[in-house]
Amino acid sequence: MPDDHRAGARRPLTRTERSLLDSLLHHDFDGVEALRAQVPHATASTGCECGCMTIDLHVPASLPASPARNPVPVEGTVLDRDGEPIGGLVLFVEHGRLAGLEVHSFDEPLPLPAPERVRWETGEGGEAEPAVGAQRSWWRRRRAR
Repeated sequence: MPDDHRAGARRPLTRTERSLLDSLLHHDFDGVEALRAQVPHATASTGCECGCMTIDLHVPASLPASPARNPVPVEGTVLDRDGEPIGGLVLFVEHGRLAGLEVHSFDEPLPLPAPERVRWETGEGGEAEPAVGAQRSWWRRRRAR
């Protein structure tokens, strides 16, 4: 899918966005090397209108594509100050390129969490079931249209 369907002006990744991507991509899975190589070239734009911090990611088509599945098999659980789950992070890939970092909440929209507030979980096989109380993924709703 061409990048021009995504809303918002492109901008460099923030330090927190870059740190979250680096933390998630620190885990090994099929295709992670190509995704790691895309991060320094990635730009971002607003991905959702609900007030959450979900971003669309844009990567030059000239970079090598990754065979990673979509979404990648590592997801983050966002924790509050007491260590209780309050939301999650999911990284999406389209045509072998970084495409979106979803920040979802179990209640109100979340600000972009610091990497130390995220517990990373690797999945085996198919898609993980959504957590109890979790809203359906914005990216999954968008792609289902």
